[in-house]
Amino acid sequence: MSAARRNLASCCVQLYELPIVEHLLGQSFHPGGVKLTRQLASSTLVSPQSDVLDVACGNGNSARIVAADFGANVTGCDYSAVNLEHARISSRESGLAEKTKFVRASAEQLPFAAESFDATLCECSLCLFENMDSALQQLHRVLNPGGRIGISDFFLSAPVPKSLDGLLGRVLCVANAPSVEAYREALSQAGFDFVRIRIVNWTLADMIKRIRQRMKVLTTAKAELNSALPADFGDPALVLADLEKFIASGGAGYLMATARKF
Repeated sequence: MSAARRNLASCCVQLYELPIVEHLLGQSFHPGGVKLTRQLASSTLVSPQSDVLDVACGNGNSARIVAADFGANVTGCDYSAVNLEHARISSRESGLAEKTKFVRASAEQLPFAAESFDATLCECSLCLFENMDSALQQLHRVLNPGGRIGISDFFLSAPVPKSLDGLLGRVLCVANAPSVEAYREALSQAGFDFVRIRIVNWTLADMIKRIRQRMKVLTTAKAELNSALPADFGDPALVLADLEKFIASGGAGYLMATARKF
């Protein structure tokens, strides 16, 4: 895999560790937030008897939602030691320590035995992995026969404007997103069947609105905002405006994909 792709993945891990990014994106970094996480868990048939793997779990918010709302046992894995420690603390404080555990791991090299989970979830992260195909093969490997995968992520239908090719555009999963058909083909190639893809663009308007509301609060401390973000992060207001135009033109969207291991 190219050095640029590895650098992007590493950069995103470090960026998601910054407190200012949580202030901008909230506890649920991905579009759709808690509502889409619940839809994804329902669509992958998660139940109190399920063992679930949440890949690129970040601060563990989705893992806690699935454990609390569906009664499942959830393992979260992420490459950020900082976010994993935050996830463990939050789970203990929420009384969910017995239902959740968190492991530092790369999606392309999952440290779990074959056929260990009933469902695997991956929210707004697949297109950031160094090798999406390898990650899907690993997710297929650790699923039990008949187990299901649930993915939410950006997709592209047109070339990305230059203004969205910066760090913020990449962290928002826009710049490197595949097409809808590329997701479908990748899932099939990894060994999944019953691939179902739904367009959930409502999540994007919600995400942009949420970030703008948080930015208004932060403008009272603009110097703090500027100093807390990397120099090449770009102006969030301008990037969001361009992203909104790009989405409205049909150039990008958000999808929810589910499939079964046969």
